[in-house]
Amino acid sequence: MPIRHAVYPPDRLVSGIATGEVTLVDLVGFAKMIADQGLEHYRKIIDVTEARPTFSAAELKALTDLMRNHPVQKRGAVAFVVGPDGGEFARLFATFDMHDRPLHLFRSIHDARKWIADNPPPPQD
Repeated sequence: MPIRHAVYPPDRLVSGIATGEVTLVDLVGFAKMIADQGLEHYRKIIDVTEARPTFSAAELKALTDLMRNHPVQKRGAVAFVVGPDGGEFARLFATFDMHDRPLHLFRSIHDARKWIADNPPPPQD
């Protein structure tokens, strides 16, 4: 899978690194892993600097609509690292609308980490 991930329970953080061509199936697999492990409330840093999407903005919107309709009480912030040149992922994720959580695009992993640190995970019930 072109999206490798690591889970850091003490920090309630999921890190994802996408490389090469990334399909909608890859994104669904990543989202399913998060849902299956009950990590929706974890914060996420997703680095797509070395990735190329093979899906359209409409397909991404359909996926985010599906995710939004999945019953989850609290979702953690998401930081996307798109790299200094932006690229296709930056254009796609600029339209990525998640009303129920903070989401931001970054040009560097350092800025993404700082922002995530300033956006603590939601409290657990």
